[in-house]
Amino acid sequence: MTLLTVIPTSTSRPLTWRTALLLARSRRLANRFLAAVIARHERHATRVAMHRLDDRQLKDIAMVRTQIDSRLEELAQTRARMQQPGWH
Repeated sequence: MTLLTVIPTSTSRPLTWRTALLLARSRRLANRFLAAVIARHERHATRVAMHRLDDRQLKDIAMVRTQIDSRLEELAQTRARMQQPGWH
């Protein structure tokens, strides 16, 4: 084996790995961004739906109108904890 046959494989492999790593990180970033956009849209839709309920319907689910935003925030935090790796 000569030195010329070893050089191209050793130099192209790190470039390939770096490209694959960059693509994987880019995909993860895009997935996280889209997940955040979807979650924000869902929270907004839930907030609008809850505000459209009348006081009697809110009382049926043991809530008052002033608790809507705080309860939705608690649910968002719980959902975020559940999506963390290692949550059981």
